[in-house]
Amino acid sequence: MRRLRLACAVALIAPAFGQAAAFAQAPAPAQAPALAQAPAPADLLAQAGGAGTAPQKPAAKPQAPAKPATGAKADPAKVDPAKVDPALRAQAEQAAGAFVLSSADDQRKCPLTLKTDPAANGFALAFDAGACAGIGFMQQVTAWVPDSSGAIRLMNVQGRLVVEFGQATAGNYEALREGDGVYFLASPTASEDTAVRVEEMLGDWDLARVAGTPICHVVLLEEAAPNGGRKLRLGTPCDAAITQFGPVSWSIEGGNVLMASGTGGTPLRFARQEDGGWAKVPERGRPLFLLRQ
Repeated sequence: MRRLRLACAVALIAPAFGQAAAFAQAPAPAQAPALAQAPAPADLLAQAGGAGTAPQKPAAKPQAPAKPATGAKADPAKVDPAKVDPALRAQAEQAAGAFVLSSADDQRKCPLTLKTDPAANGFALAFDAGACAGIGFMQQVTAWVPDSSGAIRLMNVQGRLVVEFGQATAGNYEALREGDGVYFLASPTASEDTAVRVEEMLGDWDLARVAGTPICHVVLLEEAAPNGGRKLRLGTPCDAAITQFGPVSWSIEGGNVLMASGTGGTPLRFARQEDGGWAKVPERGRPLFLLRQ
């Protein structure tokens, strides 16, 4: 009976051991695929072109332009003589020479020389800045240019006009600067050629607006006047404009005859005409002639 029970137990246990052995020999079930790991910060930088590759350098900054050496100066503008207009050069050669620039009252003077050497903005000129200090605008003048009309134009360093002198008589020039007054540019050579002697001016003269119609009689005397020059005497009747001006003396300057006022105003200046008479210069406003009586 015991044997029968033992056999039954063995029969029941044996299959269990077989299954266990079979399970042990069976391959292990496939593991589930591992979850994708989040990339490390370094991996993220690598994917963006950062870490993981050689770090990129920032673009090089453009180099600043080289500075000139300390103390270096730009060369001044020069005019090529070969580029000067031949017609302009011919005009300059005709007008160039020595001149005396003077104020209308003849109290301020400036000797200068107009040259034919090309310069920036025209042709060169030479003058003594100290001697010409009394004529303010000359401190601006750096060149001159002749004009086709015969005028002489003084220019500044920027090439702008400072003053223009129009032709007058006997090689002289005149200019009117608004708010400044009248100026004359006289050629010493022309003044010598048209020298005026005191003797030929003494005596009776008429002042007239129109030849043949006197408005005032004037006598030029040889006697010295207290304020310089020589005395003159007005006749009667005399035009109100002349008496208001009040000439008291006369003188000769640069080939011109000047009549000075007793009130210190700008003198009347008369230039010799081709017919032998004298006309007020500059030729602006109402004309006035000095005619031998």
